[in-house]
Amino acid sequence: MITLEISSTDIRLMEVQGGKVTKWASRSLASSVLEEDVVLDSQALSDAVKQLMSSSGTSGKNIIASVSGLYSLSRIVMVPAPLGVAVTQQMVLEAASEVMPLTEEELYFSWQTIAPAEGGQRVLVVGMPRDVVDSEMLALRAVGLNPHILDLKAMALIRAVNRGQALILNIEPSSFDTVLVVDGVAEVMRTTAWQEGELSVEDEAERLAAALELTVGFYNSHHPGFPLDPATPLFVTGQMSGDLALMEKIRNRVEYPIEPLTPPLEYPAHLPVAQYAVNIGLALKGTAASKSVGQGDYSLPDINLLPQIYEPWKPSARQIYLLLAIVAAIALLFPLYQVTAEVVGETNILETRYNIVNSKLKQRQVELRNRQPMQKAISDYNTIVDMGGGFVEDLEVIRSLAEEFGIEMQSISHGGSEVTFSCQADSYLTFRDYLTALKESGRFSSVTSPAEIYPYIKGGSIAITLKTKTSE
Repeated sequence: MITLEISSTDIRLMEVQGGKVTKWASRSLASSVLEEDVVLDSQALSDAVKQLMSSSGTSGKNIIASVSGLYSLSRIVMVPAPLGVAVTQQMVLEAASEVMPLTEEELYFSWQTIAPAEGGQRVLVVGMPRDVVDSEMLALRAVGLNPHILDLKAMALIRAVNRGQALILNIEPSSFDTVLVVDGVAEVMRTTAWQEGELSVEDEAERLAAALELTVGFYNSHHPGFPLDPATPLFVTGQMSGDLALMEKIRNRVEYPIEPLTPPLEYPAHLPVAQYAVNIGLALKGTAASKSVGQGDYSLPDINLLPQIYEPWKPSARQIYLLLAIVAAIALLFPLYQVTAEVVGETNILETRYNIVNSKLKQRQVELRNRQPMQKAISDYNTIVDMGGGFVEDLEVIRSLAEEFGIEMQSISHGGSEVTFSCQADSYLTFRDYLTALKESGRFSSVTSPAEIYPYIKGGSIAITLKTKTSE
């Protein structure tokens, strides 16, 4: 088995035989080959893959490739099919159309039933941009490689970590993935491109930590009764996980315990498993066993994203007879065929390139119109980044004043420039003193107390507007 990971900066290859890693190699790519994980120069990518396989002595046809999650969509939808009734593709597409803005014209859809639920079945739906998949497959086929499995990098990482509950940061030079797994289900999978320009190690760590907080905050807001356990382990993978300075900054910045990656696969001790985590996850596809979690079991995601049009063709008897007839006709018309073959080949190449560019343009146009939730999340993220270290100090003021007045903090959440939390005091006087102390601290633009639906309230929900660097 050969696993292949292609990113905007490099290619990573791994060979696995009998459940053991036997070879691994990598090769950097020029910046002109891919942009935002979309192949711009198919020939350059084909040449690089061919040279890497040749230099590493790797050969074979059993290929599993990964695809980036940038611009992909993943949602867990409820399909109204009772337990025991098979979920059909039509059911899934109808349920997905209500929560996913793009259609089959822009995305390749894949799905997997993950668990029964009240009123139906929970289904994980993944939509991959057609231009991303088509450009990668075109380049691989140019060197004679026809992957029989295509897997999302985030799902490969979940398989490599092999935990029922985990946080994953996969850090690459061009982008980073944040993944949240609960009970074996990929509740959140996000891929974010780094902003243009060089960042310091401190800035990189801050952006990664903020992205992690947004991911957890998004999950907690949708599961208020079952927030993420603070003891959930964090796994850091990817090429930049080898940067010791960055890893130290992340360790000091996040609250979750960072654990080393120990995948369920036999490998040499000197293999940099964190850098090859995606390849390892690809090799484990279809082989990782279920593990017990609490009172139930979980199954790791195992969706094959390879579109049907790229699956191996198996001709029927009628098609075989038709093919023989066509071959005979070509033999008779060979002189004419020889003249026109070159023109037809060039036309097909131009048509394929046009379809890729046109598909990418349509996708970007739809995204600009329909991805308002994503734009809001980006705006909240940038607001948090603009706050810098002051945001952490603001939270510390809220908590320290609560401890000073003996206030019990029950929950806290943030949405960019605003923090909302619930608390309870022993008396209404203490509660009022706490509100007064927050207002007089001078750190906040505004402090909104809960409405007094009856006199002398002793607690409730408080909304605080934070000061940004600009306002300061």
